[in-house]
Amino acid sequence: MLGVEALTVRFGTHLALDRATLRFAAGQFTAIIGPNGAGKSSLLRALAGLLPEYGGRVVYDPGHSARECLSYVPQQQTLDWAFPVTVWDVAMMGRTGRLGWLRWPGPEDRRIVAEALRETGVWELRARHIAALSGGQRQRALLARMLARRGHLLLLDEPLTGVDAATQEVLLGLLRAQADQGRAVVMVTHDLEQARRWCDRLVLLNRRVIADGTPAEVYTPANIERTFGGSWPELDLEASGPPPRPLPAPGGGP
Repeated sequence: MLGVEALTVRFGTHLALDRATLRFAAGQFTAIIGPNGAGKSSLLRALAGLLPEYGGRVVYDPGHSARECLSYVPQQQTLDWAFPVTVWDVAMMGRTGRLGWLRWPGPEDRRIVAEALRETGVWELRARHIAALSGGQRQRALLARMLARRGHLLLLDEPLTGVDAATQEVLLGLLRAQADQGRAVVMVTHDLEQARRWCDRLVLLNRRVIADGTPAEVYTPANIERTFGGSWPELDLEASGPPPRPLPAPGGGP
């Protein structure tokens, strides 16, 4: 559904991504993992069409554009949370991206937004200003925007940062469900253990693709050394992860 071929990204003289080749398929939940400065965010921004391609290329589904197929959730700290919008407005931005700037949302768009707000547990907060939300509630609002867009390819840059452990599990369950419904979900995260429990596929990245495969294939001492330059505690790769958990009743949670 989406891929990069020998993609290279530079910022001036800084090499952020070096000849990365990856493909992301429908129904697959992929975690992108690596140290700070490894090019993880650059990869997602390139996939979303937000960075110029220094070398290589981004490949979309034949006959589709990035606008048609992508939903992108950036890091929370890159957003202006003082901007005067409500939770409803944030979710409706997902429909604006599909409609274009010259068309107004109609009844079907409002129905889709309401459905996304209920699915992410922030329907009761729809009239609240985003500045008044907790970190977990803000992340749910961003996920509602993502769902309202109805994209087939979901890109999330560290969606679990600043969110309490219980809410992290709920959000991971929601993303797992999106993959199970046939979407391609690509998430940048620093948490290897969570990625192992919830994701089908891990990609270890440090400017170059170090390893790509199932958690059992990827998590080896050699791969960890090449990616992080040090050892990590051994994971129980045979243990089964928790089943996806339903979101709590509307109200937003922590």
